Amino acid sequence: MTRQRCEDVMRSYLTEVVAQGKLELIDGFAAEDMVDHTQTIRGPAALKRHVSNFRARLDDFEIVVERIVASDNEVVGVWRLRTTHSMELWGLPPTGKPIEARNASMFRLKDGMLVDYEVFSDSLAVVRQLGAEIRFSDP
Repeated sequence: MTRQRCEDVMRSYLTEVVAQGKLELIDGFAAEDMVDHTQTIRGPAALKRHVSNFRARLDDFEIVVERIVASDNEVVGVWRLRTTHSMELWGLPPTGKPIEARNASMFRLKDGMLVDYEVFSDSLAVVRQLGAEIRFSDP
């Protein structure tokens, strides 16, 4: 497998699947036993559920890809989500405020197919943008 394949899969995932809702593309790059660490099921159905749930929680949004860094079998996509807080989020009622979250999606591919997926989000920054008070205890 090549680094280019890893980059292409990540770019397609972020710009077409997540941003545009083209879930049918997942079948072309997700292995049947793929693990999505946000889901309890495996395979393309897991990633489709993940993206569907994500998109259902947002009325309007924009995905901005900052960078994609790949090796021959792993790739990380760093991206920003821009949206409006229009639904309850982590127990916080809708505020109508614009929010922006920086995220990193990590893929591991085998034989050109996605076999492992994890995503990391800067949730603390989002909570702060919504005006929630966050206190840290002294050690």
